Amino acid sequence: MLKSIQKISAAVLVLALASLLVPAMARAESAPVVSNVQAVQRSDSYIVDITYDVADLDGDFLWVSAFFSPDGGATWPTRCAAVSGDVGLGVPPGIGRSLQWDARQDLPGETLSSCSIRIVASDESPWPRFEYFWHVADGDSVAFAPGVSDTIGFGQPFRLGWQAVAPSVAGLDAMMLAAFDSVFPFDDGLMGYKYDLPFDNCVPLIADCWRPRWYDSASGDSVSYFGAVQSLSFSNDNTGTDPLSMLLPSGSLPLKVNAVDVNGFEIAEYLQSMSVVVNFDPETIILNGEQDWAHPSDSEVYPYYIRLDDPAQVHQPFVAGDRIPDRTYVVVKALGRDDARDRIQDPSHQVSVTGYLEGLRDNTFGGQFSFQTDSSLPGESPTWAAGVDGWSADTLGFLTGPSTEFTINMQATDEHGRRDGTPASLSFDVGYPPCVQCVEVLPKSSMLSAWNDDLECVDDPASHPCFQQTPEMRISLSGAGDDDLEYFQASYMLVNKQTHLVEVTDDIVGQELDHYVIPARLYRMSVLLHGMDDPRESWAENLRRMMAWRYQVDYDCDPFNLIKDGGGNDDLLVPTLGEPADGVGLDIDPATGLWRLQVEVAVPDLLFNGPDQYLLLLTFLHADNGPELAQAIFDATTRQFGDGTIRAIAMDQTDCGILPPRPARYHYFSGVRPSVSSLPAGQTWRDCNLFVPGIKGSLTLKNGSMFSNGGAPVVRPFRLIVETSAGDFACSGP
Repeated sequence: MLKSIQKISAAVLVLALASLLVPAMARAESAPVVSNVQAVQRSDSYIVDITYDVADLDGDFLWVSAFFSPDGGATWPTRCAAVSGDVGLGVPPGIGRSLQWDARQDLPGETLSSCSIRIVASDESPWPRFEYFWHVADGDSVAFAPGVSDTIGFGQPFRLGWQAVAPSVAGLDAMMLAAFDSVFPFDDGLMGYKYDLPFDNCVPLIADCWRPRWYDSASGDSVSYFGAVQSLSFSNDNTGTDPLSMLLPSGSLPLKVNAVDVNGFEIAEYLQSMSVVVNFDPETIILNGEQDWAHPSDSEVYPYYIRLDDPAQVHQPFVAGDRIPDRTYVVVKALGRDDARDRIQDPSHQVSVTGYLEGLRDNTFGGQFSFQTDSSLPGESPTWAAGVDGWSADTLGFLTGPSTEFTINMQATDEHGRRDGTPASLSFDVGYPPCVQCVEVLPKSSMLSAWNDDLECVDDPASHPCFQQTPEMRISLSGAGDDDLEYFQASYMLVNKQTHLVEVTDDIVGQELDHYVIPARLYRMSVLLHGMDDPRESWAENLRRMMAWRYQVDYDCDPFNLIKDGGGNDDLLVPTLGEPADGVGLDIDPATGLWRLQVEVAVPDLLFNGPDQYLLLLTFLHADNGPELAQAIFDATTRQFGDGTIRAIAMDQTDCGILPPRPARYHYFSGVRPSVSSLPAGQTWRDCNLFVPGIKGSLTLKNGSMFSNGGAPVVRPFRLIVETSAGDFACSGP
């Protein structure tokens, strides 16, 4: 902090003091700046009135002191203690500051002919403070800053020391310090130190726990005092019950140290505490694509994963940063050992290893979700005892979930239960996307697929065998032809009179007021969605071959998908997770896992007379001879005819409560490992109602779905033609 000193001189007659000599002022090189110091002794009095100006660029409240020189400024042996006014702590900068000094109290019986007054201003607090602490262990000296803990070995002897500074001695010369400072070094202004150690059953609130102490015969008790002690030696070996000779426990060793300077200032209470940590952290290593070099008998390469449905339970090694399949069980191996600087208390104790798992899942529709297990319980002894260089080892296994980055953190635990404060970690990604194999369009719901389950995934539709032709299907009055859409039932098309949106229904009671009611025939075509999960993580059951789809059926004359005609959501942004509750329009074949959508196509009865005749009839029947309205009704009821496309994206997860029931949750466990080694027949680790102990959290897998082709849809074109008495009809545009 910055200080400033200013001296003044004057020839003044002083009762009992003779005269004061105050030299001309001189400015110090640092702020705050003191100037214009004046000192006048009151007539027939020992009171000296002192005025001064002080400036500080920061505007800090200042600590101001006055010093007296009996020899015109050659030495400054006296701090003016009997002072009042603008002196001491909390003096604001300003002009015309004043203080009063009772010279007789500080210099009783003195008569001096040439005297000086010095004003010292500082924006630094006057209380002593610690500059550093240090300890010596194994011959090495280590300094550490106040407020920062340092570590020493368990059971190792050490010496702990400290060094403080006294800001309040600024302005005192060496002779004055030497006269009052009785503790080495004799020029720092510190009169001594006290210390307070734990473990001696002393309660600070009801007793004086400070040391060193001396016996007070008057009270019959010992009292603490500030002494010359600046270091403490700890044998740390249980040679006695005193804190300096006991075996210090693992953990933080708190210590309080105080100091007092020649002006009576002590270290602020909140700055008196410091600590050292007894016992170094153990060390931890996670094997990363390597064998356990500390235990050559183990030839396994770690980490590795096992596919849950792999009957051979093959171990597949990988390394940090890899991507591995979902639905796997991962095994990692960590090595741990105690720090060599700690003295071993129980040679038979082996360092054990514990761990905890973190997950960061990329959510299907944006954002991320994080989760974490509790730490696994360390075993009483590691599976692999201390081997090469004292390393012991153990493994930890856990289940994976899709679309997630997993980080396993491993910590060695020593004989005192102290864990590695900087755990070793290993991160990897989980999950591969599914793929679309084919989008098949068939005119009859009973027609079988032309493709096998082993059809290759769609990379480029132009070269894929499933996409070589654009199916053209016809709609005839009978629906009997091989390429004709099958006739389903008689129905009605309701055209909203305000919006011209179309609804297909077989119930028209009460609809005539708000809708144009158009008699129609309802036909159906089938859309087969072929897809499969990545073979590295797929289910063995065909019913779980593809868990969900996003799809949309579009027509050139219906570019905004106003007609929802599929068996599912018919919306590329909304997943279809399974069969609808009413069982209509979508079927998932349990034998093959193939998804069959029944796409409904409604044809106005009058359209079979030809488009011109249909438009003419609309004009008379519904449009009151208005051609524009007739054309709007015509367009609304013929949007499905002509060119169309089916866009499809495969998804590898579903949700609970969806038909057919399929596994749909990821469960993670409090202690990382699954709480049971196996499940009853017919159950899986992904079941929605998994009742086993130790589950910490369960995540719906729908939100962790991965998409085929990075979320870009596969597009399958098709064409619908209506056979009318006037010839073939297809819509020509929106």
